[in-house]
Formats: sequence, structure tokens, C-alpha cells
Amino acid sequence: MKEITIEDKAEKKGTEKIIKELHQIALDFKELETEKEILEITLKAAENLLNFNLCNILFVKEEKFVSAASSSEFEEEKRSISDTSIAAKTYNEKRSFIIDDLQNHPEALSVKSIYKSALSIPIGRYGVFQAAAPDKNSFTENDLELAEILISHFTAALDRVYAQDKITEQKKYLSTVLKAIPEIIILLDKEGNYLNILTSDSDDLVDARDKLIGKNVKNILPKNIADKYLKYCKMVYQEEKQKSFDYRLNIKGQEKYFDVIFSPLTSKEKKDKIIVSTIRNITELKINENQLKEQKIYFEQLFNNSTEAIVLLDNDFRVLKINKKFESLFGFKESELLNKNLDDFLLPDDFIKKGREYTKKVKNGEKIEAESIRKTKSGGKINVYLQGFPIKLVDGQIGIYALYKDITERKKKEKQIQYLSFHDEITGLYNRRYFENELNRLNSSRKYPITIVIGDLDELKMVNDTYGHKKGDEYIINAADILKSTARAEDVVSRIGGDEFAVILPTTNQKEAESFCQRLQQNINEFNKGEKLVKPLSISLGFEVMEDSSQSLREVFNKADQKMYINKGRK
Repeated sequence: MKEITIEDKAEKKGTEKIIKELHQIALDFKELETEKEILEITLKAAENLLNFNLCNILFVKEEKFVSAASSSEFEEEKRSISDTSIAAKTYNEKRSFIIDDLQNHPEALSVKSIYKSALSIPIGRYGVFQAAAPDKNSFTENDLELAEILISHFTAALDRVYAQDKITEQKKYLSTVLKAIPEIIILLDKEGNYLNILTSDSDDLVDARDKLIGKNVKNILPKNIADKYLKYCKMVYQEEKQKSFDYRLNIKGQEKYFDVIFSPLTSKEKKDKIIVSTIRNITELKINENQLKEQKIYFEQLFNNSTEAIVLLDNDFRVLKINKKFESLFGFKESELLNKNLDDFLLPDDFIKKGREYTKKVKNGEKIEAESIRKTKSGGKINVYLQGFPIKLVDGQIGIYALYKDITERKKKEKQIQYLSFHDEITGLYNRRYFENELNRLNSSRKYPITIVIGDLDELKMVNDTYGHKKGDEYIINAADILKSTARAEDVVSRIGGDEFAVILPTTNQKEAESFCQRLQQNINEFNKGEKLVKPLSISLGFEVMEDSSQSLREVFNKADQKMYINKGRK
């Protein structure tokens, strides 16, 4: 085993310090808003933190490399991405290189004699980062790994800034479109302040647009209407649900009727939440049609043409009418359900209790909204988003209006996304994110002893380099399968890195941990005997046992990791 020298320890400390500073740079990137700022910080970090004297950041523009930022001494030139060059090889193959002898490298064409060695790293789809030195063999694998960390943060920052620029352009386009629609769109905050007004017709505004923006609804509309505006603004802001009402307003001596819909508008980061009020002039509708006839026509159109399944029920939950979408979704004809209790046909056995509770609530005048499961005529089950509304007149509730939306596909996608967020794509094992969550959870569980086993697949790089990554993936999958078959159902088996695995063994002591590792090695040996492999499968192991709360699982993990590397060094 190689002895760890003071110089090795110092180098490791220096590397850890640089990684921490690179992490801080990643956080700093989040505050930057322009490409220029990101380029400046990246170049400065490469020169000052990584001690690269000659640096160049090349972006691909119109199939050519163009220098976006570089050290003052670095030669700038334009080359096609199809030309023979180190930059082209890096960009096209999407992998990094260290060139120890630049002057004698076949792809380092027309390189100044000052450059003796270099490293080259792809910047995603944007280009290539390169650093050069005046001496041969100036760059180490450690230099490359640190530079790749910096460039990965740089690439993520570029992705964010370019995405934000695109969003800004889309917002400008949307604003232009909204100004052309007939409705009035007013953006409000939760206090009822006018933030913006979008409309192609100002005749329905109580005052000029520029005089209204910045004012509060209390200073614009009559008190009874303003109070409703404020009430719904706060409700929509807090509940994030759409609200609406109709009102009458005197504008320049004319009585007009309006319908306003309040909708929440929230950014992905849950910041800058505003209320969008869409105001429609319904004066002509109010004046020309009888209210009862209007409601009937509106209802019939909504009912028959809705993309959601709708059913009308009496107060005993018996079916009065269903629409076409209901028939196609559940498979029943109206004649099969007429005057029958809907729950008897749609509720699966394991949802009867909950379904009856919803029915009781809406019968008692409550509005319900929920995601649930219902069955079709054929017996199949579908996920639905359901809404139930009591139909109320002056004399009381006369029936129930229920809507069903098929969300089966959405639920499948959500389940798939949830699975992928905690599992490794190649092996199906838990991923590092899940493993970290389990460390935090089990750290306070007190289910002692807890053992952590770290395994590192030996010579995976050699297999990848010699036989290709597809063959390397086969070794990773085989290792994962053996780990999974060796572990118990309650054990947490994870792939936490390219060739690194971790297993959490709850309620497992030293002796049991040793037994686990022995079984694992036996299973590996048996596997190697039965398979024709280009190289026998081998995993270096290390484990540590947490006996009590005197140490954290994070410390146990680190010790297991260290032991693994010690054992790996002995091979």
C-alpha cells in the first residue's frame, strides 16, 4: 500500500479548499444576469483559483470557434468546428483532454511555440474551454477534474441566463398579443394595486390607462365593487384558485355590465405572485337576453360541448342528465343511469367510503374538489379530477352539478417522474439523492447499530477505455444486480457515483457487516465463474458501523469510504 505523505495531505487539503471555493462561485453565478459577467468570473477563477496562466473560452458561432473571453497572452483565432484541431475534437466528442506535449500533437496545428502543454474541456453545446502552459506535462488529472467542476458551473449559469433571456422575449411577445385581444387584462397585487393594463380598447376603462396604473382599486371603483375586488384578490393570492363575479358600472354616463375572472400567476420559483383579472364587457348580453334564457343557453353549451365529463344530479345523487364526454369516458349511456344513484356505478370497492363522504358534502351544500379513482362500465379504473357543485336558487339547493376530468396519463407521468427522481437510470438502484435523504432520516432513527458499506467497481475506466462505455455499463449493471440480490429488503442499495455504490444496513453489527461483505464477494466469485467476461468483475469494499449517537452517519460514511480506498489500494 502506498504511504500517504505530508505532501499528499497538503495537496488533498488544497484541492478541498478549491472545491469549496468553486462551490461558492456556483452560488455567485446565480446572482449574475449577463453572459459577459459569467465569462469574466469564469476566466478570473481559472486564472487565479486554478492557477492557469493562459486561458481561452471558445464559443461556437455559425460553425466556427470564436473567442468569447481569454487571457491577454492567449492567441485568438477563428477555426471551423469541422477542422482538425484539439478544440474541434473536444467539442465534437464532448469529452475532455490533457495534452502533455502540445508541439508534437498531431491535432495541435499552427500552435505558437510558447504553448507546450494544454487541457481542453467541452462547454456543453456552447463551445470549449482551453488552458495552456509554457512547459510540457504541466497539467494533472486533478487540474482537469477541478477545471471540469468550474466549467460545469459555468455551463449551468449560461443555461440559466439564456433561458431567462428567452423568457423575457416571450413575455414581450405575450404582452403584445394580450394588447390585441378584446378583453381588458389588469395585473394586480394582493392589495388591489394596478400593476399593468393590457387592452386594445380603452372605452371600457374608467380613466386613461396611464392614470390608472399605480393606483389602488379603492380609488378607482365604487366601494361595493372595490371591496369585492380586494376580497377576491386576497382569496386568489392565498388559495391559488380562480375566482370571478359580475358587476355593473357607470362609465362616462353609460351603464355597463362586466364579468371579471381572477387568476393567480406565479413564477416557477414561487416569487412575484400577481393576480390576473380578465374583464369582459357583457352589457349587450345582459340587456338583450332574459336572464333565465341566458343561463339556460350558457349551461346547455357548456354542458354539451365541455371537454370534461359532466353529470346533473338531483339532491339524492340520482342522475338527471349526462353529457357526451361522460358517456365516452365511463362507457354508460344516459338511459342506463337515469334516475339511478351515480355512486352505485362509479365507485370502486376500495373507494366507496371516501366517495360517499364526497357525496354527503355536496348534498349538504359544500363544493368539493378532489383527485380520486372511478370505475368504468367495463370495470376498468381511471384517475379523475372531480368537482361537485351544489345548484342553488333563492329557495335553496335544487340539485348537484358534477365534473370529471381524466387525469390517468398525468398520474402515470407523475409516478414515472417520482421514480426517476430517486432511482439511477442505468441500474434501477436508488440514486445519490435518495441515499442522502436516507442518511439524514436514519441519522435520527436510533436503530442502532447501522452499517454503511461502500463499494467501488475496480478498473471500470480500463473497461470503458478498452471496450467502450456500453461494456462498462454492463459491468455496472451486473455489480448492481449482485448487490441487490445480496442485500435484504430493508437495506438501501444505491449507486452514488459512476463506479461507486453504497449500502445502508439498518440494525447490522460488525459481525453481520463482515458476513454481508463475505456473501457479496462469494456472489461475485460465483458470477465470474458463470460468465465469459473480458475481465473478472471486482469490487473494492469498505464498511463502518455506527454503534450509537456519538458519531453521525455522515462520519460513518466517510470512514467507510476511506476504508474502501485503503482496500482498493491493496489490490
